[in-house]
Amino acid sequence: MESSSKNSDWAFTRKINGAGFPCFDNKLISEGIGLRMRNPDQSSSLFWLVIGIGIALCSLKYGFGNLHEPGPGFITFFAGAILIILSLTLFFFSFRDQKTRISLQSLWAGLETGKVLYVIFLLVAYTFLLKPVGFLIGTFFLLSLLFRVKGSYRLKTIFLMSFLVTAGSYIIFEIWLKAQLPKGVLGF
Repeated sequence: MESSSKNSDWAFTRKINGAGFPCFDNKLISEGIGLRMRNPDQSSSLFWLVIGIGIALCSLKYGFGNLHEPGPGFITFFAGAILIILSLTLFFFSFRDQKTRISLQSLWAGLETGKVLYVIFLLVAYTFLLKPVGFLIGTFFLLSLLFRVKGSYRLKTIFLMSFLVTAGSYIIFEIWLKAQLPKGVLGF
């Protein structure tokens, strides 16, 4: 069994019984991720460039408006433009940093996946519990649990920071901007 694409960016096809069949090379599996690329920054930046162009172009059909009366496509256009700028920056810097390139496996080394999954779980739970529990209580407990992930703060500090951020968010969005935040079953 031989690898059919030694010089391509993605080397993951080998011939099985004379037919091209997508699978992982043994060498690639031993490297950890299963995919080997010459420069992953170039590929990913081109992907995000296409996404950014798509967002910017699609937002134009919703109406751009102006600075004093922005249309529905105003923010999404600039989000797409920022994505385009960042992806082009990454693309051009990826040519400069080819000697300091790191492997995909080393990108994931030392990552505490338990904490990442815990944070994702908390954010998903927050979205489902925000309406029934309310903004103030839900945000306070979310921030308390997220600050606990860091692990180096005392409990008193965690509750103080959670209270200050929740109160500040409430003042900005509910009182100053008059946004309607979920009240929850307790009415606040």
